[in-house]
Parts: sequence; C-alpha cells; structure tokens
Amino acid sequence: MRKLILLLLSGVLSTACVDKDYDLGNIDTDNIAIGDEGSQFRIPLVKVLVSKDEIKNNDGDIEKIFREADIWFPTQLPDDKFVDLVKLQNEPAYVNTLLRTLREEMQTSDAKLASVVDLVWDKYAAEFLPLLNLTAPDEQTFKTAFKTAYRNDASLRERLADEVSALARTYLTGSLGIDQLEYEVGHIDISSDIVDMLADNLDPEGTPNARNTLFLYGQITSGLPLSLLLDPSFSPMEITFQVGVGADKASNDIPQTQLFAEDLRQIVEGITIRIPVTLTEYYPGKGFSDDQYQIVISLSLLKNGGLKLDI
Repeated sequence: MRKLILLLLSGVLSTACVDKDYDLGNIDTDNIAIGDEGSQFRIPLVKVLVSKDEIKNNDGDIEKIFREADIWFPTQLPDDKFVDLVKLQNEPAYVNTLLRTLREEMQTSDAKLASVVDLVWDKYAAEFLPLLNLTAPDEQTFKTAFKTAYRNDASLRERLADEVSALARTYLTGSLGIDQLEYEVGHIDISSDIVDMLADNLDPEGTPNARNTLFLYGQITSGLPLSLLLDPSFSPMEITFQVGVGADKASNDIPQTQLFAEDLRQIVEGITIRIPVTLTEYYPGKGFSDDQYQIVISLSLLKNGGLKLDI
C-alpha cells in the first residue's frame, strides 16, 4: 500500500529551530518580523513510506525479481561483493563474464546446478524438451535427465549451457528495471496565515545574493540490498532533484532545492510526486529485510531569514 505521512505542522513556531532570541519590544508597524536575515527555521513537510510490493515491475516485487536473478548470477561475482547493474545493462563483456562463470559453476557445484534446473522446470521447461529428447516428462524425470546430461555428456552440456545462457542474458538485461513510483499528495490542512508567514517575504527568483529563501531538503533511508538512483519530480511545479541511495549507508541526504512562494502554495494545495528509480548495484549477501517499509523518504523545509506575521 502506498503511504504518505503529512508532517507539515499548523504551528510552525513551536517546531522551528531558531538560532537566537528575539527582542519584539521595539515594534512600530502593524507587521511583526520574527528573526532576521541570519535566522533559520526547519519544518517537517512529508514522509513517503515505500513498501516492498510497490518496488516492482511486471515480473513481481523487487524481492521476487532478484530471487530469480540470484539463480542466474554465479556465486563468484566479478566485483566480488556486488553485481554492477549499470554494467549489466551497458557492457556485453560484463554479462559474458557472468554467464561464463555461471556455466563453469554449474559443472562444479551440485547446488548451483540444482537451483538452475529447479528454475528451468518451473518457468522454462519447454525450451529444453527437444534438447533432452523428452515430450511430456514429470518433474523428477526432467530434472534427472537434465542433471545427468549436464554432468556426463560434453556435447549436450554445451547445448544446454547455451540455452541457459540465452535465458539468463534475456532476464538479467531485460527484467531488472523498476516501475516509476507515484504518489498523490492531497490538500494539506495548514492555515493560510502560516503559509503567508513562510512565503510573503521570500526574495524573488533571480535576486542576487538572496537571503530570505526557502529550500526543500531531507533524507532517504533504505533497507534494500541495492544501491539506487532516485530522480523525484513534483508536479505541476517544475521541481526536480537527484539523489543516490547506497545499500551500505544508514542515511542518504537529499540535496537542498530552492522553492519560491508559488511552489509552497502549490505544495499545500496538492501535488503529484513521481520518482523514477534506477538500480545501480546489487549485494546478494545482504539479503532482503522483512521490514514493512523498504524506503523512507523524509522531506523538510528550510527557511532562511525572518518570518513575517501580519496582525
């Protein structure tokens, strides 16, 4: 289930981190300014919780996708601890190395041969029946014939290995992409006075050395055995940023992205968050966790400069 937690609070001052105390005693207009150009206020905005079943493609969720990939990957990887998924998509020589190592391992490891044969029986048996001279075998007959031929018949082993390599190549180069994530954020129930307080004294876009500014920033945590590249965009505004999420990092910083008054007002009214996902590295030894949420994206606002209150 796609889940977002809206965190933009109705009382900004109660949560803001203010860098100094302010003397409000010398006020001679109808407007109150809290802070000055050196002040900062940090405000939670929204938290996106991404479950395992949302990270998917037509073959299933992310764990199911890589459950099959694990069988096609050899145990000994070229990069030792991880599979370079970018090379997998762009460098045929890298794929050839993986497949050559897989073929060799199937000869030397009964466990690897058995896992490949189990997968073949479950999904690809029809591709191998002519090679094994079988028509409608039961499971045990098929598996025994495949293993016997692979171990004992050098000529047939090459033909079986060629078919295994072709299936593995197709899957590993064509089935490891992930669908874009998409979230609808409806109207945020926040007072227009609070929005005005944040937005009304922002320096206009293009202001040299702007000091009254608003930025979106945050952190991303992931429990996946994968490194990712995320490219979120907010619609209908033209707000985009890119962040790498490392499989071995506890938290990943989202770069500060400047917002203007119109952006903030649109966020409050409602937006669509679209997140294209690129998988970059896979660490088979890390395994998938049983956590309900695999990716947590926490977004906050940073307001530089004073806050304006109309009274």
